[in-house]
Amino acid sequence: MGKRIKRRKDGRYEGKYSIQTTTGPKRRSIYGRSQREVADKLAKAVSDSLDGLLFDAENLSVAEYMERWLSDSVHGSVKRRTYGLSPASGESG
Repeated sequence: MGKRIKRRKDGRYEGKYSIQTTTGPKRRSIYGRSQREVADKLAKAVSDSLDGLLFDAENLSVAEYMERWLSDSVHGSVKRRTYGLSPASGESG
């Protein structure tokens, strides 16, 4: 996961990093007024992506999003019965 920070012509700093999505790698940019601010934001973004908190939701259906949310975010904090529900219909599956 490459990352770098550079100063732009408008005086702001830009940090770039790559994330892996279901369709392949994507480049993301973060902007800030100081190099330190961008470095902090960049470190958080990279950490979040490694923890699975960041993903490309552009092409996900609601059902796919709900399945991913259930497995990645709330697993272990909800009752097992929750996983028996179909996110698209709300009926037992």
